This record gives sequence, structure tokens and C-alpha cells, in this order.
Amino acid sequence: MAQQAGGALGRVGSILAKPIPLGQLFSIPIELHASFFIVLGLQLLTSIPQGGWVVLLWSIVLGPMLLGTVLLHELGHCLAARQVGAHVSGILLWPLGGLAFIGQTPSPKADAWVALAGPLTHIPQVLVWLLLLLPVYHADTGSWAVKLYVPYPEAAHFLHSLFACGVIINISLFAFNLLVPAYPLDGGRLLVDGLLWAGVLPRRTAWITICVAVPLGLGVMVYGFYPHFQMVTIMVAGFILFATYQLYQAVRADALARHPLFSAVYNSGGAAGAGATGAAGGGGHEGPYFKFESVVVDSAGGGVGAAGAPPAQHQQH
Repeated sequence: MAQQAGGALGRVGSILAKPIPLGQLFSIPIELHASFFIVLGLQLLTSIPQGGWVVLLWSIVLGPMLLGTVLLHELGHCLAARQVGAHVSGILLWPLGGLAFIGQTPSPKADAWVALAGPLTHIPQVLVWLLLLLPVYHADTGSWAVKLYVPYPEAAHFLHSLFACGVIINISLFAFNLLVPAYPLDGGRLLVDGLLWAGVLPRRTAWITICVAVPLGLGVMVYGFYPHFQMVTIMVAGFILFATYQLYQAVRADALARHPLFSAVYNSGGAAGAGATGAAGGGGHEGPYFKFESVVVDSAGGGVGAAGAPPAQHQQH
């Protein structure tokens, strides 16, 4: 009986570990991690006491709406990466957002454009959701001056609630990714790219990144518990701290040349004299940009394995 139970659990585990293919866009393979449905289900459980309309609203918002928003964000990273000559392997959607698997970019300047391209996709998305919201808001309130709030999603106000959530999600992801300079978020990548572009040595850049990301990650963790418990926010904070710890390990092991954030600088010779080992073989790293979009690497530059995530960051998001 115990062996049968163990075998059944193993089969369930293998199913959850295998991404679900969703097809391709612009010849970029797109997959969905099965754990997304587990996290979605847990989130929806907390909305059951608020009524069926709330469950329906969050089923759409946290399901297809969020997936579509994150997918466009990751496509922004991927298409910008192609523009600067980097290889793109695919996109994985998972509970914390998205991972765009992108090869090494040629320079910090190019990497900054790739990092920025994801958040920029939220600007047209906000405009689309606002255009959808305007007539519905006018029908509900009699005013064209939109005040952004989510009414209780009963039948008469459901579209108002849905479209308002579309606007809020995109504004939130744009601000979170750009205004929180915590690695591995896009803002953290832009911080690293800006420092390297300005000529700051990789090792010093890494320490600055760590010192910025740790307090921000802890702050996100606190926000996940207070004033309301937010499971995904707490998971994002854990991912920030985990990725930052991986960067710390790379610094301690003198292995920044194998870290996706810094390998381009070492391969171009821009870090000569910085004292990192293993520069040979530092190229070709391929790993994810996120949504919540950026990456995690082990000290050998291999795959990532956080919270059931796929092989991640050889480089997100």
C-alpha cells in the first residue's frame, strides 16, 4: 500500500513538473507550468466567502487576464532580445508570472533595452482596458471622469469590475517592475545594467545590487503579511531573496563571469582585472527574464529550481 501510494505521488509530481505546451507566437514556444492551477485554486478558495460573483471575477482576473498580461510582457522581452541579436528559446508562464528564456545579450546597454521592453508593454494594455472601461463606467455612474476602483462584481457591475481590474493589474505590474530595483525584477536588472554601463566594476555592482535587493525583498515580504495576507506577494518576496542569495554565492565564489547578469561584461573583456574566475565558458548563458517578471542561477551557471520553477536563469521578470 505504501509503495502504491508512493508511486501515485511520484506520478502526480511528474505531471506537475512537466510544463503544458500552449503553442507558439512569433515562433517562440509558450508553456504553462501546472503548478499555476494549484496556486490559482488556493487563491480562489479565499474568495469563496465573498460570494459567487467574486469567485467568478477572480477566476478571470487571476487566470486568463493575468496570463495574457504576463505573456505580452514576456513577448516584449523576447522581441527586444531578438532585436539586439540574443537567442530566444521560449516563454514559461508560472505562478509568479513569466519566464522568458533568453540568451546572453551583447552589452549592458542592450540588456537594459531588453529589460525595459517588458514593462513598456503595459502602456498600450492600460489604454486598451481604459477604452473598454469608459463606456461601462459611464453607464454605471453617468460620468466620463473615471475614478479607478473595483465595485462589487454583481451582474449589473461585473464588466465595470473586470475592466477596472485590467487597468489596475497593468499599472501595478508596470510600476512594480520598474520602480522596485530589486534583482531579479526588471528594475533590478536596469540597476545592474546602468551601473555596468557607467563603468562600475562587476563585483562592486553585484554588492550594490545585493544591498538594494535584500531590504526591498524583506519589505515585500512584510507587505505580503500586512495589512492582509497575500500568498503570491510572499512567494515573490521569497523569490527575490532566493535569487539575491544566488548572486551572493556567485560573488563569494568569485564566479560572476558565469552569472547571466555579468557574463556579457566578462566575455567582452570589460571586466579585466576584476578578479573573477571562470571567464572562459561564460558565454551562451540562457535563462529567464521574469514577470514578476528576472532570473536565478546556480553557482555553476546551471538551471534554476525555485518553488517548482523550470530551469531558470542562466541570465527573467
